[in-house]
Amino acid sequence: MNKKTRNLIIALVLLVILLVEPFWGSIKSAVTGEDAQTGASTEAPQITCTVAVSCQTVWENTNLVEQTTLDLLPEDGWMIRETELTVPEGTTVLETLQWAAQEADLAVVTSGAPAFVERVGDLANGDAGDVSGWTYTVNGEAIMESAAVQTVSEGDQVVWAFVCTWE
Repeated sequence: MNKKTRNLIIALVLLVILLVEPFWGSIKSAVTGEDAQTGASTEAPQITCTVAVSCQTVWENTNLVEQTTLDLLPEDGWMIRETELTVPEGTTVLETLQWAAQEADLAVVTSGAPAFVERVGDLANGDAGDVSGWTYTVNGEAIMESAAVQTVSEGDQVVWAFVCTWE
């Protein structure tokens, strides 16, 4: 190797070091999952919650639903039986639904911002009349906030239910 080539390689190595050095802490943090200054883990703490998805009211109101839709639904009324999830702290109710549905091979369709659940699996809003649709509870309490905003806490029990009427 001639002197000119060797000097060029040394210059390139020094240039790379100078360019990377200011970002080294961020790079290390991204690779190791640790804070560059403290060495503490930067991963969000994990919590455990449960999610279930029910279409039981459809079976109580079969006169409101097309037979082709009924044929696609589980006869016991549970699209997803209670499923335990371990998720990062700050996870939304919608994200828990999406993860549980993915595990159950069900699609979730949303619209708007903040998101509104339009369909879970083969059951969409309006399939059992104009006022039918998806709603959810957390620990048995109806929440009147978008599932894309409402976060879950340790031990929460989230139940999504398709309702045919709001009575």
